[in-house]
Amino acid sequence: MIVLGHSHAAFGSFGLALNLSLAQGVSFFFVLSGFILAYNYPNVEERLVSFYRARVARLWPTHIAAILALPLIAGTWNSAGMSAMDIVYVLLGNALLVQAWVPFRESFLTFNGVAWSISTEAFFYLAFPFAMISLRRSWIFPLVVAAGLTAFFMWLAVRYHISSDVGRASFSVMGVLYTNPLARLTEFVLGMVAWRCFEASRARIDGIRGFLWRSPGFWTVVEVATVAACIYSLHKTPRLPVASLVPPGWVEVVQYVLINSGSAPIFALAIVVFAYGKGAMSAALRWSPIVFLGESSFALYLFHATTLLWFEQRPAIVALPYSGALYWISTLILAGLVHVLIEKPCRDLILGRRPWRLARNAPA
Repeated sequence: MIVLGHSHAAFGSFGLALNLSLAQGVSFFFVLSGFILAYNYPNVEERLVSFYRARVARLWPTHIAAILALPLIAGTWNSAGMSAMDIVYVLLGNALLVQAWVPFRESFLTFNGVAWSISTEAFFYLAFPFAMISLRRSWIFPLVVAAGLTAFFMWLAVRYHISSDVGRASFSVMGVLYTNPLARLTEFVLGMVAWRCFEASRARIDGIRGFLWRSPGFWTVVEVATVAACIYSLHKTPRLPVASLVPPGWVEVVQYVLINSGSAPIFALAIVVFAYGKGAMSAALRWSPIVFLGESSFALYLFHATTLLWFEQRPAIVALPYSGALYWISTLILAGLVHVLIEKPCRDLILGRRPWRLARNAPA
């Protein structure tokens, strides 16, 4: 969704960017991340070292590679108008993945701008053990706290008339509500709550008898319905009649939140349905080419803006009839290469694996 949205101006998106709020792809990523981490680390406090080691292995190698690739691919650091000292400070913040913790455009969008989301994700990793311990006691408390934080920052934006000019203003609602980890924590915790619902319901669903309930066809219909609900929500959330539902001063802020994360509850429901793995759509996701695309998606996300910048610097190529296909093919190939040659080897190295260790008795 994000790649389609970002490349729409240059290559089009078959009308999807005009009819769906594709920016909510980040929201889906946050919800899914909360679910997956809760699923894999239900007792995270007993495995803190391995948890954070795995998080470093997950984020940093590809992130650093994406920063270093900027001048090589696009010929720029994407830091126009900044002094040398500011560049050093912001580069350090980017390298440490804390750039989104600073609510200024020069911090969270400089260099590889899309990396703001993994900076936000890095904050979630710090909060995860505390949220997980709380979640095991009650799903209500962590969700209420997270939602309260989102509401608080929405109130700040309204109370202090924070600029809605997200395209030019250094300090705007983008830094307060969009990239701010505390304001986006609700989506991550919602994913964790979805995991708890999944764990609580899985055994009951497996225990229900009846041909229809156990039929892959039935679950395929359920999966299709949840995907349809997600698509409908992506279309509808930016078009809700907010002006008739909230006080006048809140309209822009509520609309901004809905446009960027209004489908999070539907995403959580869809993730639970697909986690059951009983329908044809979830089975298709286990097909090896789809699995590889999924594994390469992190590299695709971090490198797509850089390759897009390369194309935008060459209008003659963008004007070609099939330039959109060329962009997608080249970006997917690059993402696959980064995943195979950088992401996986570095992750194995950090985690202490030796995928290339030669057999002792191998011939010379």
